Amino acid sequence: MATIAAQPAFRLLGTKDLGRSDDYMSEKMPPVNTGLLDGHLAWRQHDGGHTDAPNWKYFLPWADQFLGRSYTSVTPREQQ
Repeated sequence: MATIAAQPAFRLLGTKDLGRSDDYMSEKMPPVNTGLLDGHLAWRQHDGGHTDAPNWKYFLPWADQFLGRSYTSVTPREQQ
């Protein structure tokens, strides 16, 4: 609801919103594991319970585009 309600402010600032209506009371949420990540305002719900861990692999590349970087996934070193 907050992301939908934020859209007018993002448009006022000249950035891309979610491309949805501004009616947060009637707007339907996208399916779980479907991200709306192609603008300055983004949204994604995962199916991993109440944690943010499943969204990091989507958030980091999204944030890096605003920092002018390319996200490269790093895998942990093998334990010795």
